Amino acid sequence: MNQIILRIIYTNFWRHPFRSIGLVILTAVASATLLSSALFSESLDAGLEQLSSRMGADLLIVPYGSEAKDQPVLLQGELSHRTLPREILEFTRKTPGIKIATSQFYFSTLGSSCCDKKVNIIGFDSKTDFTIKPWIRKTYKKDFPIGSVIAGSDIQVDESGKIKFFDQEFTVVAHLERMGNKLDQAIFADVGTIEILQKAAKEKGINFISEGEPSAILANLEKGADFEKISQTLHEKFDNIHVIPRKDLFDTVIATASSFKIIVWVIAVFFLIVAIAAVSIAFSISTNERKREFATLRVIGFTQKRLEHIVLGESLLATIIGTVVGTFISVFATLSFRVFIIDSLSVPFLLPSALTIFAIIIAAIFIPTITGTGAAYRIAKQVGRLDVYSALKEET
Repeated sequence: MNQIILRIIYTNFWRHPFRSIGLVILTAVASATLLSSALFSESLDAGLEQLSSRMGADLLIVPYGSEAKDQPVLLQGELSHRTLPREILEFTRKTPGIKIATSQFYFSTLGSSCCDKKVNIIGFDSKTDFTIKPWIRKTYKKDFPIGSVIAGSDIQVDESGKIKFFDQEFTVVAHLERMGNKLDQAIFADVGTIEILQKAAKEKGINFISEGEPSAILANLEKGADFEKISQTLHEKFDNIHVIPRKDLFDTVIATASSFKIIVWVIAVFFLIVAIAAVSIAFSISTNERKREFATLRVIGFTQKRLEHIVLGESLLATIIGTVVGTFISVFATLSFRVFIIDSLSVPFLLPSALTIFAIIIAAIFIPTITGTGAAYRIAKQVGRLDVYSALKEET
């Protein structure tokens, strides 16, 4: 009898192709949006956590106007070509309340052997750096020989392990862990290598930044230091600078990420509700049209439970197909357009662990399937309580 029920479920699914395919599409959309929302939310959280752990400075000094929408360029990976006065590093180090300070240099190039788009280059002083070097030490623990660079996770390097800028070859000694923003498409180099790169650029007639003028100063404060007083001291000495405390470094990006998360979850819940309503309405209409069919099955020996199983089975078949299709599309789209998402959004986007992704996929399949089948449960109960005599009489 179970085989008969399965055959009836399969036959009815294809007997009403428009209804069945419509339910599959709605369930697929609900599953895809649910999975995408969960992946998006987890990726933003992972990116923010990674970014916070790597940005180990209490304050950041950048040229005034080098922020995009009030968000520091370093956090977004959109690096500025503006520079600070050459003497600002030493002045910052001598400012009361400053524990340690280091400089960084940013510029970009289109000409390289690895990429067909802009490559950000970030120079740091390995002798004084305390933000980039700990990150690099996760994958590379040796010294930084002149002529060597460290590549972001998205930078592709050929078998030679070399990368070329301005006809000058540099050795890629390591790739960094993924950050989840455009810094994954950046090249990192010690100041000695930066000098070689600048010289090669000048020979091509390109001047990026003036020698010795940093793009940013990063500093840690002594315990109990007054940020406002330090900021005032720096502003009194130098014009056209922006001093950003650690807290403000993340306020805008966290607010932006939260807004994105709310939007995607609202969309996901909307489509899930639409899918549940569609399943309920579709099976309500269908069962009213099939009263004689169900009554006939009762007459030939089908129990109430088996009639309920037929209705629930048809709902389960449509929702399972839809959730599997939607999940596949969502995973494929998220992985394929990950770089596009990073390029388009001013927030870090880092895919979670494989275990987390697997758990999200299971949930994205399970939740729409259960809710979709649950929406048909009330209809299935009504079919089970069908009055055989009345149903047959209505059709005569």
